[in-house]
Amino acid sequence: MTHHVPRTLVEYRMCALSAAIRDKPEWYNKFRNEAIRANWKEEIQEQQEVVIHRSQQLTDNMINYIFEELEAYVSLRDPDTGIQPGPYERIWQSDELISASLRAGLISAVAPLESVPDSEQDWHPGSDGKVLDLVHPSLYPVIYGRTISNTTRQPLKPRPSDINKMFISDHFQWLPSDFDVPKDGTVTLASPYINNIHPDLHRPLMDVIPRILEKAVPMFEWVLSELERKRPLPTRMDYQGNSIPRCIWPKEREPRPDDNTMHWFYAKHDSLTSVELNPFNAYYDKIADAAYERWIAIKGEDTDEIFQEPERPSFPERNYISRCREYWLDSLPHIWPDSKPTYDGELADVNKTVSLRGRQLQVIVKLANIVLTPEKPVYEGGTWHVEGMDNEAIVSTFIYYYACENITESTLSFRTATHEPEYHAQYDYYCMNDEPCVQVVGRAVTKQHRCLAFPNLYQHLVSPFRLKDGTKSGHRKILVLFLVDPNVRVPSASDVGPQQAAWIRSALESTQLWQRLPTELQDIIWEQVDAVSDEEAKKYREELMKERTAFVHTVDGQRFGHPFSLCEH
Repeated sequence: MTHHVPRTLVEYRMCALSAAIRDKPEWYNKFRNEAIRANWKEEIQEQQEVVIHRSQQLTDNMINYIFEELEAYVSLRDPDTGIQPGPYERIWQSDELISASLRAGLISAVAPLESVPDSEQDWHPGSDGKVLDLVHPSLYPVIYGRTISNTTRQPLKPRPSDINKMFISDHFQWLPSDFDVPKDGTVTLASPYINNIHPDLHRPLMDVIPRILEKAVPMFEWVLSELERKRPLPTRMDYQGNSIPRCIWPKEREPRPDDNTMHWFYAKHDSLTSVELNPFNAYYDKIADAAYERWIAIKGEDTDEIFQEPERPSFPERNYISRCREYWLDSLPHIWPDSKPTYDGELADVNKTVSLRGRQLQVIVKLANIVLTPEKPVYEGGTWHVEGMDNEAIVSTFIYYYACENITESTLSFRTATHEPEYHAQYDYYCMNDEPCVQVVGRAVTKQHRCLAFPNLYQHLVSPFRLKDGTKSGHRKILVLFLVDPNVRVPSASDVGPQQAAWIRSALESTQLWQRLPTELQDIIWEQVDAVSDEEAKKYREELMKERTAFVHTVDGQRFGHPFSLCEH
């Protein structure tokens, strides 16, 4: 996994501002209007002076750079599809990709999966009945040692890999389907089925998914093209000829407080303690007095029993000295980084160099609804994760938010692992000492009609959201397409027959030959069919989820959780 050179927080603020502008309707026309530009710049200055620490406030240079850079972003936008760069490099988005008729076709095709009896609804384990799985790859995956290959008639095993064992499953693999993408860019399903979508009962859904994948392919091409570029885009910051930012302190090292300053620290410590400790004690004194009055009302004034005061928590440590030190350091002169004075064309490196036409793609399909009710009005959000393990070889994810109703705004955040900063001296605790080498690079609003595509080298996180009107139900519905690395071949629905026992039983019972067989012979034949029952599938899913949860923790620790430490060497 590639670790990125860490960028300054103020540069990420520049990215966020640029993304916010490009999220506005018709931004590609509005930003050229001088009156609108002036109004936007005024709003930026007013807002950041109130809520943003000065280390992250955008300078005039930075704001001008962002507006000059927008011209380059216009050239990267496809006016026919609305495909354009997202909140950070290698992330792409569109709000116009899927036509109204295609969206209606998807909604209609999904409806039979949503209208099953309550007893058959598959609520995702651990979601508190809020995430409804319609099509999920964790059900009926490849089960190593059990799932049979169509060609060898032998149980499948994990493919050979040079990847560290901790990133490989010995038990499961999500099952993709194969899709042909000829030179004209159309997409057809090459496999006989899509996992967990019945090829007869849900034929309309089988038909609509290739049509949506056809729209997604250009976004995948942009993501893969940026991955092929290998190196990140150049920084927007002006490092004055250096490859890294200079120290923010004029003397190239963090100042040390003298004796007078330390005396001020301790005086301030005493002041802060009195400000916070006295109300703390008064609050719990009031609780104790009320408890005593209730006790007396029950026991009477003449009781011989001894009153037991309610347990009082210890006053929490407030790190006053550290806080005083932060205040003092903040008050000193700094050399904050600034951007280059003008946009210098770094987006010229962004070109579509990868074509998926004329190839066969392997894609894993997922459909899920987040359903909120007045009884369960809040979705608490997700966890940071990448998709799949090395077994799936997922290189990019495409998400289509096709229906949102009565919910507040939510975002999908992205973060990446970084190298340790090279520009801090020992004991420079003012920076990111003891923090993990990971940076949140951006976030995208996940509104209705939006399509997002991003590389699987970023972890992503769904933010919490809730019902707008707490008296009514609400939902968010998504279609997710996971693209397997086109340079890697994994077992797919072309190599493995359906494993669902109900499907196989139904197919057998629909034949005249089966109906002519005696019941005893039917039972003998069925015993030889190694199909996976619904009960077994859910048990396997629990095992898979437990394995993948452990994998997420491994990835966090090994790839995204390396701490930056200023130690004595």
